[in-house]
Amino acid sequence: MTRPDNPQAADLAQLTRISLDTHNPICQVCGQPLHEGDDITAYAYRAAGEPAYAIGYIMCGSDSHEHPTVFTRGVREYVLTGHIGTCSNTQTQSTAYVLLDPTAVVTSPTTTAEPRIHPDAQTRTPTQPTQREPTPLLTAVREYARSDGGSQREGSE
Repeated sequence: MTRPDNPQAADLAQLTRISLDTHNPICQVCGQPLHEGDDITAYAYRAAGEPAYAIGYIMCGSDSHEHPTVFTRGVREYVLTGHIGTCSNTQTQSTAYVLLDPTAVVTSPTTTAEPRIHPDAQTRTPTQPTQREPTPLLTAVREYARSDGGSQREGSE
């Protein structure tokens, strides 16, 4: 058996169309439901000695939430951007959600817990704008009020 010249290319080939292993994909950070075609960030891992990768969790968009920063020695890990697709099995009349067009953003090899950030990885813009929550009144008062009771901008009345 020969080793591939580019192990990352072999990994990405295995990660293309990998099952998201859920019937109802949702963002693990904010709980937003995800649909076919939505851009996602996925955490994929494979323990040393295991033949296949698994998806640990998914997040909406690619830059909507902070990417994972803690990695495990002895586990090959990827943070990937891509989008949700579906794969149908006509024999069983079932459909599975899969990861399409994976792009490695961060890699952590099995020999270390240190991540390798891919500077050339193109990140995607979220498919849907994230809705901002209104600023709570107490926070607004603390952040925008002056101690002398005046307005924040000079010269405004």
